[in-house]
Amino acid sequence: MTAILIALFVVAFTTGASTALARRRRRMDLTEWAVGGRSFGSFLLWFLSAGEIYTTFAFLGAAGWAYEHGAPGFYVLANAPLGYVLGYWLLPKIWRAGHEHGVLSQGDYLRARFGTQWLATLVAVIGVLALVPYVQVQLTGLSSIVNVLFHGTVSKPLAVGIGAVVLVVFTFTAGLRSSALASVVKDVLVIAAVVAIVVTIGAATGLGGIAGIFRHMDALHPSYANLPGMKPATGHTSLWFMSALLMTNIGYWMWPHSFQANLAAKDAHTVRRNAVFQPLYTLSYFFVFVIGFAAVLTLPHLTTSNNALVSVVAKYYPQWFVGLVAATGVLVAVVPSTVMLLTLGTSVARNIYRPSARLGDRHRLWAGRLATLLGVLAAADLTLGSNKTIVGLLLIAYSGIAQIGPGIIASLAWRRTTTWGVAAGSVTGVVLIAVPQISTWWHRVSTMEIGFAALLVNGLVVVVVSLVTRAPAREHIAVGLPDAPEAVPVPATSAPAGRDSV
Repeated sequence: MTAILIALFVVAFTTGASTALARRRRRMDLTEWAVGGRSFGSFLLWFLSAGEIYTTFAFLGAAGWAYEHGAPGFYVLANAPLGYVLGYWLLPKIWRAGHEHGVLSQGDYLRARFGTQWLATLVAVIGVLALVPYVQVQLTGLSSIVNVLFHGTVSKPLAVGIGAVVLVVFTFTAGLRSSALASVVKDVLVIAAVVAIVVTIGAATGLGGIAGIFRHMDALHPSYANLPGMKPATGHTSLWFMSALLMTNIGYWMWPHSFQANLAAKDAHTVRRNAVFQPLYTLSYFFVFVIGFAAVLTLPHLTTSNNALVSVVAKYYPQWFVGLVAATGVLVAVVPSTVMLLTLGTSVARNIYRPSARLGDRHRLWAGRLATLLGVLAAADLTLGSNKTIVGLLLIAYSGIAQIGPGIIASLAWRRTTTWGVAAGSVTGVVLIAVPQISTWWHRVSTMEIGFAALLVNGLVVVVVSLVTRAPAREHIAVGLPDAPEAVPVPATSAPAGRDSV
């Protein structure tokens, strides 16, 4: 009971206080709700971006894959560093387009870049469809935490229902600023909890510290540190590893919430600085993997690997600490989900729901809120019907959202990119991963991640179709690729008297 009360207090206090502080002396319009009034400095942008990186996938999913597979989960160590290599170039361009053209969403950018509403709607629909399984990932983590916290006495439908209610309440009352403020508390708790567990888990479990955990893993699971890991039949080869890594890095900034969150920065320099330092957060994954390995050694028969981290904490630590870790896990799910749902609502309100109609800001705000409610309900329904691991669910979601990557990246790098090229490439990629027969055939002939194979075809289609269709008008191209400033002629210097000019 102590753990439950502590978890409830920490979650309620964090979400309530962050919402109250964010709304203080600020009018909640669509711009404030969606991009925090475009006023975030380095501090808030850091924690907002960290909130997107450190989701349930990182806190529970990474430990779960360490528990179940071993080495295949190590791809997450390179995920953020490689993602921010692309982000350093990409994000300032996105911020500039948002600042100069009033962009609030990914669809807004495409409408401004290509001058076409239907393309914005098409990509917004793809983004919304990919966001729903991403929210499903968070609800899966929430239900695991509730299940362990109540010692298995809470059914999965009730656990998912509790998580869905928490998401709806916080999203309806909050905005992007509230999520960023809640991320500050969440990330401090995450680092404190993970470090505390890693420092003490050797003594708590009798495994003898971090070195002891690795010695036991070498003895009992000698294949854990090499591909294909502890389950060779799953096909997690080197080819899978590299293709999954490349696919997730192309998809990293294609998530509508990742795209939209950087529009909240106050200037492009803030975005670049964040891209330089944000990958440091990845160092914490090492500690999460250690906890997953400790769970393998002490609790080898869990029914689901999603419970690995919270189960080992519940077994070996006092109730007050279990409550803090559970609260941290809930915030890890709720805070990023709120950003995703805010983005989902913004995309629907501006790019799908009557996009060409002249509607008031308040009207669209409520349309966005209704869309978030429907998104949560859809994610809850998917969660109840799925028994996949958190990382497995995320890879499915990444396969989908990455398919808009070639078109958007090309729009910021190649003036010849056309509306039909982006549309044809995106649709082709989505069809290749969505048709079950294609996926089944592909998994029989190759271990390459199908999402990456679809990306290769997608990129080729973007180029070929763009070359045979009409390019957008110059003013639309300038949204993604501004015209270079005209050179100012330098007047010739007169030769000194008595000398000839050279």
